[in-house]
Amino acid sequence: MARTAVLIAFSVGILLSCLQVYWDYLQEGDELSRSVEEIMLVHSKSSSRVVMILDPELAEEMVEGLVIYPFIREARIIDENNEILASYRDVSTDQELSKNSTTLRIARSFVTDMITFSRDLEVENTFSDKPGRLEVVVDKALGMQPFFSRVMTIFLSGFIRNFLLVGLLYFVFYASLTKPLSQMVGQVSLIDPEQPGERRIPIAENHREDEIGILAQSLNNAFDKSQAMLDNMRATNKALASSEDTLRKRTWELEKEVQNGRKITMELIATKEEAEKANRAKSAFLANVSHELRTPLNAIIGFSSIMSDEMFGPIGNDRYKSYLNDIKDSSEHLGALLGEVLDLAKIEAGQMQMEPEDFAFTDLLNESVSLMSGQAASKSLKLTSKIPNDLPLLHGDRLRIKQSVINILSNAIKFTPESGKVHLEAHIREDGGCSVYVEDTGIGIPSEEHEDIFTPFMRASGALSRSHEGTGLGLAIVASFVNEHEGTIELDSEMGEGTKITINFPAERSISSS
Repeated sequence: MARTAVLIAFSVGILLSCLQVYWDYLQEGDELSRSVEEIMLVHSKSSSRVVMILDPELAEEMVEGLVIYPFIREARIIDENNEILASYRDVSTDQELSKNSTTLRIARSFVTDMITFSRDLEVENTFSDKPGRLEVVVDKALGMQPFFSRVMTIFLSGFIRNFLLVGLLYFVFYASLTKPLSQMVGQVSLIDPEQPGERRIPIAENHREDEIGILAQSLNNAFDKSQAMLDNMRATNKALASSEDTLRKRTWELEKEVQNGRKITMELIATKEEAEKANRAKSAFLANVSHELRTPLNAIIGFSSIMSDEMFGPIGNDRYKSYLNDIKDSSEHLGALLGEVLDLAKIEAGQMQMEPEDFAFTDLLNESVSLMSGQAASKSLKLTSKIPNDLPLLHGDRLRIKQSVINILSNAIKFTPESGKVHLEAHIREDGGCSVYVEDTGIGIPSEEHEDIFTPFMRASGALSRSHEGTGLGLAIVASFVNEHEGTIELDSEMGEGTKITINFPAERSISSS
């Protein structure tokens, strides 16, 4: 690198010297031309007189006087008729001139031009515009011989100076840069790639504060970091190998667990299928039993009604009449329970058939409130409602939706103490769907039971709840009917704060009455 830098510096110096010589060469050529013009100007007056008097001898002396200049090889005076009045030529040959002049031989190798200079003569009181002219032939090599002498001196001294300077620079570069870098390269080549931090690059005292010392210290730091990275990588690889062993062991254990899990899954699937089969059988049994029980139950209800109404004559004992009323009430309650069981059985068996139609939702809600008003009055409850007349028509199974509203009202009345309040309200949501909610001041439902309240056979806890009859199927059936209509059901309740149940029907179920 140092050798290259020195050679570049040397070459740049030579190039600049050549440019300077070329510039001086151009200047020297211009100076030669000016000198010749001045010589011709001086001799032109004398030449003009010679032409005027036409004296050949004087003309010869004059042209001989011009050739005394070493670079003028030939001179001649030409009259107005373009005839040579006088001419003189230096007959010395190039060999004779160059015999004892090395500089001229060098000049001849660069310059071979013979330049002719001409100047018109001026003569007063003559009829001719151009009475004659003076011509000289200049040997440019002879004229620029002093220049080439200077160039040779400059080049020789410059070459010696540059050579000495280059040698000095090379020595300085070698001592301060090349040698320490070569030593550093040798030290780096001795470093073990597997253990780069075990060997240090020595730093000479005279290089501790310069770039060589900084480079050596940077390399030592880099090798230390590489050593640390290699150590970490080896530790990581060791930990990775251990982890791979653990992973293989754990994978084998998991495969074994998966095989066991598959076996358990197959057993669970079989158990699930058996349970579903048993559930279907149970549902079918409940449906059949409910259906079979309803026939004699309807007969009991009918006959007890006939006897209670004394259709075929009076009953002799009032106690029998009281018993008949008890039989009728119990039969109707049992019929309602059987109806719920039958509905649930159909739902679970997938046999519940919906019969959708377009109906007035407002009328359905008013009918439901009117139907439950008697039950509310029997408990001294205040049953109120807020049902807008502009509710849209609803598309769905009218009987099942009405049954859902009545079930919710019935639950509210059942679990609300006497003198309490039950309120039903409906409205149109912003998305165009209809919502209806029933709110009571009853016993409420604990928050931990909210998720299970719509599960079949689940009832709210509490003494008041347990004091009321029921199967726990009402809300489960309501949730199923609402789900069949793509709706949602919401529960908001706390113990002792009452209960609010909301049914939301999707906007797709609403039909504009217009």
